[in-house]
Amino acid sequence: MAVKKSGQSDPRVINGFFTLARHSYGRVLRLLYKMTVTKSEAITQLEPPYILLSNHVNTFDPILISVMYDKPIQWVAGDTLFRNPVLGYMLKRFVGSIAKSKSRSDYSTIKQITYAIRKNKGIVGLFPEGQRTWDGITLPLFYSTAKLIRMLKVPIVVCILEGGYQTLPRWSNKRRPGKLVLSFKDPIMPESYAGKSADDIYAMLTEALNFDAHEFQKTHKIRFKGRRRAEHLEHVLYICPSCGSVVTLVSEKHNLICSHCKLSVHMDEYGFLSSEREEFTFTTIADWNRWQLNEIDKRIKSGYWAVGKPIFSGDTALFGSGYREQPLTYLGDAEVILDIEGLTVIQGEKTHKFGYDKLESVNVAFQRIFEFYYENTLYRLKFPPPRSSAYKYLSMIDRIQEVLFSNTEAAEK
Repeated sequence: MAVKKSGQSDPRVINGFFTLARHSYGRVLRLLYKMTVTKSEAITQLEPPYILLSNHVNTFDPILISVMYDKPIQWVAGDTLFRNPVLGYMLKRFVGSIAKSKSRSDYSTIKQITYAIRKNKGIVGLFPEGQRTWDGITLPLFYSTAKLIRMLKVPIVVCILEGGYQTLPRWSNKRRPGKLVLSFKDPIMPESYAGKSADDIYAMLTEALNFDAHEFQKTHKIRFKGRRRAEHLEHVLYICPSCGSVVTLVSEKHNLICSHCKLSVHMDEYGFLSSEREEFTFTTIADWNRWQLNEIDKRIKSGYWAVGKPIFSGDTALFGSGYREQPLTYLGDAEVILDIEGLTVIQGEKTHKFGYDKLESVNVAFQRIFEFYYENTLYRLKFPPPRSSAYKYLSMIDRIQEVLFSNTEAAEK
């Protein structure tokens, strides 16, 4: 009799848990989110093993998909969830979740996915973006997903969550009653991508997962009701398009207001933006965020932020360190400063400096937890609720590294 290796979930436990969840919690979620499913007979008849890919728009995406699917799915999840010993045990034991360090190569993850597919003949669920979208547009996929699929040579099922972004945007804490459709596309069979390069497979996956929540809304006009539709929108939008001020935007009920120039932007029940000012031309969060990122690039290239001049300052966060799935050690509250040279964390009389050249795997967990690796150590900054933005650090560091360091690397070649 074969002995199950340590750390590998029992398929019988996973099947039993998913059956129970679908017929209990699943019924509640179907009513709460007004969920419906569209899928072809080809999906219904498809037997495991295969990979299920989805766009990532909502905190509860894995749960929402799982309770509406008729077969158990083992999801690959960020290792942030596994640092809680109780939650980590439940995820591994009952759900069969596979831990993955965000934005880092992880041989252990690949090994567990391969085991689940080839040995257990199961279904593995992945969010190739690696994080939830902030503005409703599918993020660039991790290239490693294409290489994984090329290696496994199994069918691919793509699920697009339509209406999931407006139901609970990443920047908000409030669910908005509306309508959520889980749209499953016809499976992509191995023979259709056999012999293709990883680049070709990556392009195929990018096209299959591409989704614009705002374009969808323009066509379908689904109302998402709420008493505070714009509340905490400053988590993602932090540069005023009218006066150019940084971190002066404050949300209030259905509006986002600049405290410097008094620009007021209204969000309607469909998620679209408007203002009485003629110079404001954005109708979606994605339009504004796209302009915001381009504006950051221009300021970096022009030398707008001089050495020693803070880009962000005055923020405080709980500072901690650790490694992968291990529980973190919290070092205490700290002041956080970002300038053109790097990230500085001041804790009492001790100052920690993190240069951009060694900052790796920069990501945001949940909404306000900012994490990164520096010299192979994981660091965390947990910003306080409710309005502190971790995304502004994520996006600013990403643009600085892209503009300054990609140009430097290109010049050296």
